[in-house]
Amino acid sequence: MRTIVYVVVLLALAGCGYRPVGSGESSALQPSVKTINIGMIRNRTFRPTIQPTLRDALIRRLATDGRIRVVEEGADAILEGAIEGFGEDPLAFGSADTATRLRITISFSFTLRSRSDDKVLLRDGVTGIAYYFTGTGLTETKTSEDEATLRAVTDLAEQVVSRLIDGV
Repeated sequence: MRTIVYVVVLLALAGCGYRPVGSGESSALQPSVKTINIGMIRNRTFRPTIQPTLRDALIRRLATDGRIRVVEEGADAILEGAIEGFGEDPLAFGSADTATRLRITISFSFTLRSRSDDKVLLRDGVTGIAYYFTGTGLTETKTSEDEATLRAVTDLAEQVVSRLIDGV
């Protein structure tokens, strides 16, 4: 009886379409896309450091994944986008109604186009999120905010690459 149960479970798993995320073919991309160019990233916020930080984070994340190489010229596809917004929302308050914990959100819309025929392969938007606590002084609070901004940008890059490669 046990053998029958094992066989049934194995057959069910074999036919269910399950595959681990990060393996196999790129579901959001054509199989011919092996290289990508990070094109223009516009910044529609008043935070000038976010744009180069996001560009670097995307390059790092794609290099870490290894399934698609980032190249400057002759890429199969071009990724372009815009940083649409930067927000800070207070979540907890201390004395004198001063925020002690905040959430940073950074929104990014992007388009991936095939270089050969300029066809849109993917158009999407993601939001990077990070949290931080305010410090006892201005310098400490600014450092916490900068670190949280970097974490939110890293979250954005993770989501963009996940959408590109795994389709999730």
